[in-house]
Amino acid sequence: MKSARVALIILALLWGAFAIYVWLTSAQLPARVATHFGANGEPNDGMTRAGHVQFTLLFGLAVPAFIVGLFATMRHFGDRWVNLPHQDYWLAPERRQETFAFLTRQGFWFAGLFIAFLAGIHHSILAANARTPVTLPASDVVWIAGGFLVAIFVWAAILIGRFSRRPA
Repeated sequence: MKSARVALIILALLWGAFAIYVWLTSAQLPARVATHFGANGEPNDGMTRAGHVQFTLLFGLAVPAFIVGLFATMRHFGDRWVNLPHQDYWLAPERRQETFAFLTRQGFWFAGLFIAFLAGIHHSILAANARTPVTLPASDVVWIAGGFLVAIFVWAAILIGRFSRRPA
């Protein structure tokens, strides 16, 4: 239970830091923000500064909250909806609470990864709109998306590794 509290506190701090970051950097954006870019890095759509900030903050709150809610309520779905290796072992009555506590913590960590990804997206939009002409280099996209994918891979490896082994 203590480690779930730590993960939740870290997630709350990430949420707060993300919101503060978006809010404080919003003044650096132009009145019309380029928010969508083609494969060549040139903008092909945008929105108002206020619209971008509102969307980013709302999306940054709603999606992680959905992730946390999904993982936290998973225990109520019924065992057939929970796909785990060695499911009978991990969902046995004597391990069930521990299993779902771990899954809930993993939901907190995944939500935190998503918030970090959104912070990277916001940073890339700030940088792209600061360039003349406005462009989003492919390298920015590769670093942000690649970093997120690597983090998801590590997260999934921890999750799978935990349930792939059945203690003796």
